Amino acid sequence: MENTNAAQLFAVVAGAFYAALGVVGFAFTGFTGVVTDGGDNIIGFDLNIFHNVVHLAIGFGFLIASRLDATITQGIVIGGGLVYILAALLGFLNELQILSIDSSVSAINFFHLVSGSAAVLFGLIGARQTDAEFDSGERGGGHRSARA
Repeated sequence: MENTNAAQLFAVVAGAFYAALGVVGFAFTGFTGVVTDGGDNIIGFDLNIFHNVVHLAIGFGFLIASRLDATITQGIVIGGGLVYILAALLGFLNELQILSIDSSVSAINFFHLVSGSAAVLFGLIGARQTDAEFDSGERGGGHRSARA
């Protein structure tokens, strides 16, 4: 499958990044104390085992989504982005101790906000591309009829 849609490309890149981050995270946290705050971090970003598992799930979810139809991928990428924006907002409110995020000004809150915003943006760009392809007939749609 050729990934020419912005959402699919984002899903591949972000998926590989988050899956790798989840794996590397285990090198720092080990495998004990799932939701404990052991003070483990990667270059200043707080984490614990549960946080690593979330990154693995998001990463592999995005990688799988990148192989689906572009419209499905767009929805998954936008939805994932909104989840990350929500995580950032909860982090800023200091409500994510389960993920070992203990400070409202933690760098990871800003990273989640940027990452989520990027996902929403690339999902919307991908939707725009799909809409343009549909209008031009590349996806078998031709011209759309006007609704009354």
